[in-house]
Amino acid sequence: MLKHNRMLPVIGATTMLATLLGAPAHAAEAAGGGSATFQAARPGPGPGPACKELTVNGGFETPKLGGKKYNLFDEDDVPAWGTDDPAGKIEIWSGAMGVPARFGTQFAELNATGQGNSIYQDIKTRPNTRIYWSFWIRARDSSGGKDIDATQIHFGKTPKDDGSVNGVGSAFAYANSSDDVRWKRLHGWYKTGPGQTSTRVTLTAVDSAATDPGYGNLVDGLTIVENPNCI
Repeated sequence: MLKHNRMLPVIGATTMLATLLGAPAHAAEAAGGGSATFQAARPGPGPGPACKELTVNGGFETPKLGGKKYNLFDEDDVPAWGTDDPAGKIEIWSGAMGVPARFGTQFAELNATGQGNSIYQDIKTRPNTRIYWSFWIRARDSSGGKDIDATQIHFGKTPKDDGSVNGVGSAFAYANSSDDVRWKRLHGWYKTGPGQTSTRVTLTAVDSAATDPGYGNLVDGLTIVENPNCI
């Protein structure tokens, strides 16, 4: 269990060099990923081409909770997302749980019925192309003190290698911790490999301050684009 806010290691299929932004917990933390090296992804100057979003339902606004504070949905009922949760559930919250959504009105908790759970979706990508990712993390308030959770983004065939993801040129994972006070942004880039027309992006609960299964690791606002000016 994490006792303090610390950076967790970056993992890659090949040797990579990290350039991380030293920033307080409420600010952005950046990392990038490619077949050889990675660095902090920074927006370029000036307006760029039209932004095409590669993810679907990255803000977990569907299905709607209605008047509920939260709900555990069957993964088949959550557009674009799958999970390795033991019960096949994806948990979605509203701001009525005491945590405002970073975007829109809803967000997800990675640990639905188990611990160390992942949610994932497959996106269409072009081979040998750099894609830029961004999402927000927050710990669940589960004690009287400050709680720290660690969440990971991963590009590869995990958690389920069901044959729907092809041509993964290099696996890339980046994990970081967050507290239960405010949302924290993670962002960076990843380069697809030869023939990689489908890429699986996975968000994993690496560690949670809570001792109860099904608690911890809040996420919101996953976006993946090809244009760095759109991130």
